[in-house]
Amino acid sequence: MKNKLFEDFQPTNKEEWIAQAIKDLKGKSFDEMLVSQSLEGIQIAPFYTQEDLLDQPSLAGFHHKVNPKPLISGIAPRVWSNATRIESKSEKEGNAIILNALQNGSDAIILILNGEENLSILLKDVQPAYIQIFLEPTSSPTKVLANFKSWLRQENHDYEQVYGGVLWDGFIKRLTEDLDKEEVIQISRKLLDFGYDLPNFKTITIDFSHYHNAGANAVQELTFGFSALIDLIDDLSVDQQMVFDKLILKTAVGSDYFMEIAKVKVIRILTQRLAALFQVNQKAEDIFIFSSTSYWTKSGVDIQTNMLRNTTEAMSAILGGCNALEVLRHDCVNNDVTEFSLRMARNISNILKEESYLDQVLDPFAGSYFLEKLTFSIFEKVKDKMVSTESSGGWWNSVNQNLIQEEVKKTRIERQKMVLVGKQVKVGVNKYLDSSSKTAQIEISINEESASQLKTSRESFLVETQKSSVI
Repeated sequence: MKNKLFEDFQPTNKEEWIAQAIKDLKGKSFDEMLVSQSLEGIQIAPFYTQEDLLDQPSLAGFHHKVNPKPLISGIAPRVWSNATRIESKSEKEGNAIILNALQNGSDAIILILNGEENLSILLKDVQPAYIQIFLEPTSSPTKVLANFKSWLRQENHDYEQVYGGVLWDGFIKRLTEDLDKEEVIQISRKLLDFGYDLPNFKTITIDFSHYHNAGANAVQELTFGFSALIDLIDDLSVDQQMVFDKLILKTAVGSDYFMEIAKVKVIRILTQRLAALFQVNQKAEDIFIFSSTSYWTKSGVDIQTNMLRNTTEAMSAILGGCNALEVLRHDCVNNDVTEFSLRMARNISNILKEESYLDQVLDPFAGSYFLEKLTFSIFEKVKDKMVSTESSGGWWNSVNQNLIQEEVKKTRIERQKMVLVGKQVKVGVNKYLDSSSKTAQIEISINEESASQLKTSRESFLVETQKSSVI
């Protein structure tokens, strides 16, 4: 370049920028006016420079390590699967939904199974070698996996060409069904055994998303998920390399755009660091993160706005580094499944890939001063909180004392009250209300929750309950 224009400008450090901001504020406090604080207690500055990263370790070792390099020439560098949840009353109806989804943009399916299904009908014409299949058991997960393997044998599918996993977390079952620890460990061990001859099919899941959808903030979500993983590894008494090889980390991604991007990044970093503590060599790009958009953020008042929430949440998940993405139906607060809502959910991932080209850049936020600082801040807070949880006896002991349940419920109520009084703006709920919103048609259900349980809820629940009582 002949004309080096930047030589005409003197370099400016952060202190000088802050001094200029204070001058423009005309004596008002810089911190009070421009520095905010997240729900997790993290200070968010109005701008960041390279100086902000001098007091923390470099995260360069995790840059561009979000998925393995595609083996097929011509495939875009950023790869994630577009997962569709299959909800049907019969195998034949389910098969039609599956084929329609796979022919219109999905390349992964989530099957809700009890182990009694005739998979020859449900999965007719489905080729596992070209998609990912995730099993979500409603009863015995070992029975569901055994039935799936039986179908694979009957159809002569190559076990090495089966991709996906079992989305079942026994620790979360303890929070909803009061499952015994020994039973959880026994089932998890059987799932590892059953999945041994399926090298690309994962059978252990740590479900962070449940804490998120129950109202936890990002630090609580990651702390309790990783604390459960530590308890699981300690009690399984199996080859720890196998556990990490077979591991799915399932998270839900909310509407706090940058915070959620950083959260997904922290999952990858902490998983590798945790693996190293167990003397397991785990490549960052081989860690499998399954993300879904948030049920917690979905509104039952102005349902159409949920499509916008789904879009930004899906972007956060992709930019954070998820490997599989489930976009929830925008009308998931209702029980009725419609073709329109399924298509809209499926198309969000497709549009972000095919029209927004998010698959063309492997890790666009790598090196961002703000994201690097935010990621490290979350990492440090989660690490400190995990130490505190371990000092209390670990995940299971904390749950038996209702410590985790009480903490998340307290955060949940605080967040729901913020929406109720308008302190937290939620479009279509407490701001820019749609007068034509059909609130009366939304089912307001209150799940009974004992002190030892932790169930999912939604951010706008108190507002919806209030509106429902008025109607």
